[in-house]
Amino acid sequence: MSLQARERAWPWLAALAALVLAMFGDVLLAGDARVLGDVRSDLAHHTLPWREFGFGELAKGNLALWNPTVYGGAPFFGGLSSALLYPPNFLFLVLPLAQALNWSVALNVWLLGAFTFCWARRRGIAPFAAFASAALFMFCAPHFLRVQSGPVTNLAAMVWAPLVFLAIDEWLASRRAAWCLLGMLAVAMQILAGQPQYVYYTAIVAAAYSGCRLLGPCEGRLTAAAGLLSLHAGGALLAAVQLLAAFQATAETVRGQALPYAFAASFSFPPENLVTLLAPGFFGDVFHHPYWGRSYLWEGCAFIGVSGLALAAYGIAAAPLPGKRSLLAAAALAALLALGDYTPLYGVLYDWLPWYDRFRASNKFIFLAALILALLAGHGLDRILRERSVPPPAWRAALALAVVLLAATAVARAADWRPLAAAMLHSGASFHDAASYSDPAFAAASGAFAALGLLLAGLTLAAVAGLALWTRRAPHAALLLGALAVAEVFVFARMQRPTFDSAQIVIPQLRQFLASRPGDYRILNLRFPNGGVSVGARDAWGYDPAVARRYAELVHWSTGHDPAAATQYASFERLHPILAMLRVRYVVKVENGIMSITPRPAPPLGRVELVGSYQLRVGREAVLGALGDPAFDPRKQVVLEREPRPAPVVAASQGRASVVRESTDWLEIEAEVASPSVLLVTDAWSPSWRARPLPGAAASEYELLPANYALMGVALGAGKHRLRLEYAPAAFRIGAVISALAWLAWLAGAALLWRRERVVHA
Repeated sequence: MSLQARERAWPWLAALAALVLAMFGDVLLAGDARVLGDVRSDLAHHTLPWREFGFGELAKGNLALWNPTVYGGAPFFGGLSSALLYPPNFLFLVLPLAQALNWSVALNVWLLGAFTFCWARRRGIAPFAAFASAALFMFCAPHFLRVQSGPVTNLAAMVWAPLVFLAIDEWLASRRAAWCLLGMLAVAMQILAGQPQYVYYTAIVAAAYSGCRLLGPCEGRLTAAAGLLSLHAGGALLAAVQLLAAFQATAETVRGQALPYAFAASFSFPPENLVTLLAPGFFGDVFHHPYWGRSYLWEGCAFIGVSGLALAAYGIAAAPLPGKRSLLAAAALAALLALGDYTPLYGVLYDWLPWYDRFRASNKFIFLAALILALLAGHGLDRILRERSVPPPAWRAALALAVVLLAATAVARAADWRPLAAAMLHSGASFHDAASYSDPAFAAASGAFAALGLLLAGLTLAAVAGLALWTRRAPHAALLLGALAVAEVFVFARMQRPTFDSAQIVIPQLRQFLASRPGDYRILNLRFPNGGVSVGARDAWGYDPAVARRYAELVHWSTGHDPAAATQYASFERLHPILAMLRVRYVVKVENGIMSITPRPAPPLGRVELVGSYQLRVGREAVLGALGDPAFDPRKQVVLEREPRPAPVVAASQGRASVVRESTDWLEIEAEVASPSVLLVTDAWSPSWRARPLPGAAASEYELLPANYALMGVALGAGKHRLRLEYAPAAFRIGAVISALAWLAWLAGAALLWRRERVVHA
């Protein structure tokens, strides 16, 4: 982009910033504890606790690789959603938690619009049309409703998709290496943003788009293909410190194996929800009528505006845009993949495409279809601005569809909606209150709300047809078309923007209760599993995919479920005595707004225990069978999977052991052992934990063993011991070196290209 073009871009980028400020200004400038999102969503249950813990540690100079506050301990940095190295998240180091969250949302929304604008401008779209295209994508449902659902990582990862496609287009058009560097940067930032599913899905659709472009007329096809491959390869090298740590952490957690098919296939985009392209509230919305369709609203709404959809259709039909077939193929593929298990293709990809079986919620593909539709809408508006009119077939088609929608409104108001409501209930994929579906009043209200959505769609499309017709007499009416498209999605987004007081995620009574009962124990908080961060406690369970596999299998077994099918979700209808071994002292429930704190009948084990007896069992079933024996006492006996050296010997007193210092990723232990024992550490075991001696230790080396299937054990001989247990994944260190070298190479390449550009333009 030339200097003159960049100067022309600034007013439009500022206008996008003004839209963001208009959308979020009341929250951004309030300075209180109110945050964007829903208190029932992942924002409260996951994002806020993760940001509080991760950046709280980073502010103290500690890059936390391990999170000791949940799941008996779990990988943190390698879990990706920590997003500790994502630059916009550094706001959490300088602002209070709530304000940092709000500003990070606003910044990501603006960046998304800015990058979409740049992609549209580089494709030759006029500034106003590019601005409209950017606004459509910023406030469309597949993107903006993620504000309600909570994970800021989703919003952050979406930001970089337009830049990936921009790099593809410009590399193919110019063969300038600078565009490859830009693409590498975009991929690296998308990885660091903390949502690997969007990285993977973007790569799939970008690969399809690139492949279609290469199949067309293309000079130097091999060179072009090599440049395209460099985007994700280079981005992976730049983000290797995060990526390699993630691969190692994934291998150690429940995400290291294929998800059960039914679990992975959940949250596919329901085919009937394609109606939300025209009526986003057809099945309900955030505030006015509860969503009763399949999946969740933010997972099952494709709305980019009726006006935007009409402009996209015109762009497809009339605009001679570059790579049109490739864009349409990529959008169609994204929409098809979003349908997930509702098509036979899902099963094929689940079985054969690497890593496809590691993710659920294929409906996330819909955001890529929305991105391309927003771009096509920009092309459509650009065509109208250039031709200064809309041909009769286009506005007549819009008017005819408006009439159809208005007729559908009358049908919807007269229809009996109970059969459809019953079908949603019996599908098993709807999460609204089951009792409502049998309520005739609810069915009638749902029908009336759906009819209202169709009515608004029909009236909007009629307005589009009217403005399109008006362009034949007043060409400036094309500007009104663009303004209508922007206003439509902006109003939609503003009406779906919830907030809540972030103080709600903390239960003051629980904090006071725990503060009055200090100790190194865990709680089982069934209301906010990640809430221990905020109340100064440690939880035996949590809410994150990065749960150590063995620990998850142990907990699932304890609740009466198949350990082989363990995931991050567990139901605790049954509370097993083995919870004492996990240091659970209190169980916290909140029902009907009333909190109850119930002490466990058996006192919890200590953080470290010296045990003089052991059983040797090999295999999950054998170990769990031994743990389930009513005679098993974890204070007196430990179950190991290989012979300890030295072997423990039962004595009247095994000695004593204590934790003398600790941080997130390590703990130092001192022990005076009277008789050979196994040091049982009641934290979750992971292959990346190591034990090493400290000065003054009685042994020159220590071996860390899985004990009681999911905990840690170290065999100790008689004498005084000082040892340090460390979570030290080798992949993190290797990745840090690779990233450092890759960034040096990237910066050197960028500097060299910049100097060449200056020489050329001197």
